[in-house]
This record gives sequence, structure tokens and C-alpha cells, in this order.
Amino acid sequence: MSYKQGTTVIVTNDDVNHVGVILDQFSIRKQTLYDVMLENRSVITMLNTSNNNNIYINRTLTKSLCESGEITTTIPYKHLVENDLLPEFKS
Repeated sequence: MSYKQGTTVIVTNDDVNHVGVILDQFSIRKQTLYDVMLENRSVITMLNTSNNNNIYINRTLTKSLCESGEITTTIPYKHLVENDLLPEFKS
């Protein structure tokens, strides 16, 4: 499954879950990676969905909570894009 920019996801970091929004998607060596802004406005770069890592996009929680509409991000993604207010970062 591929996530598009602006999609709400759950990021698991050392067994702690955070809500975030996809900022960018790119591929490196046939692997899809993502840049994600968390609700505390920090950005994590080069995440994937493999749960073998300490930090990853939790596909199971994202599907059950975000795609069902139970959880939505408080990040005003469309407003940030329209007004060029997204944080600058390099992945």
C-alpha cells in the first residue's frame, strides 16, 4: 500500500504511537520511503512501513484508525501547502 501526500498515518516510535501526515513519498532501491510531520510539528524523514525498524508507519493502526475516520490529524495540511508554510527539511 502506498500513502499519498496529506494522508494521516500512525507512526510507531519505540512502541509509542504518534499521529502524523505524509509530506513526501519517494523510492530508493525499490523501497518506498516517506517524510512524515508529526502533530508536535517535528518531521521524520525516510520512514517506511517495515516493523523491523524502531520508527515506522504502522500499517495496521493506520488502516484501523485513520482510514476508518476514527482518528484525523490536527495538522492543517491543505492550509500549510496553499500558503507555503510547510517546514523545510532535506531527506
